[in-house]
Amino acid sequence: MEIRILTIEEMPQALQIARGVFDYCLRKSVPYGDSVAAFETYVKEEPVRRRMEEGSLVLWGAFEQGYLVAMSGMQREGHITMLYVLPVYQRRGCGRELLLAMRKYAWSRYSLPAVTVAAMPAWTSSYFGRRKFTAMNPMQANGAPFVYMKAKSVREISYEKKPIPAGVFLATVLGGTVACTAVAFLFMATYLL
Repeated sequence: MEIRILTIEEMPQALQIARGVFDYCLRKSVPYGDSVAAFETYVKEEPVRRRMEEGSLVLWGAFEQGYLVAMSGMQREGHITMLYVLPVYQRRGCGRELLLAMRKYAWSRYSLPAVTVAAMPAWTSSYFGRRKFTAMNPMQANGAPFVYMKAKSVREISYEKKPIPAGVFLATVLGGTVACTAVAFLFMATYLL
């Protein structure tokens, strides 16, 4: 799976995924008509294009074998929006990897200590909870159409792979062999004699 920032040319396909997944998976479970209207306004191509060009919105995509299968967006202030995964690719880590990439980006690009998300419908908050997001106001979930959540940004840490000196490797192997032999002798002495 490849996770990367989308170009403006890829934006229409990403928004098509967002609209399709919303219609297929979520529309019936969103109880408020104004929330549906707000979604439909938010995913119109021209305003999204404008926000991408001015740098206030970055769209991300997950690709499998060169095909866009999931998308999400992050606003400059670290608010994650539109996490949508095609149904046949759900439960394969696409959403998790998108969230992780955006949390890393929030730290490296904007120096933000945390990111936020409005889990909508509210029952999707359990998905985000499993990905280290916590509700900012747990009482809000009662009857509200969304749960406002946050998670710490992720600092990209790289570890330099160091070679193991031959002497250390040999000592570890020989030490393990000696320990196993000693345990075997103790076992035989205890139970066979």
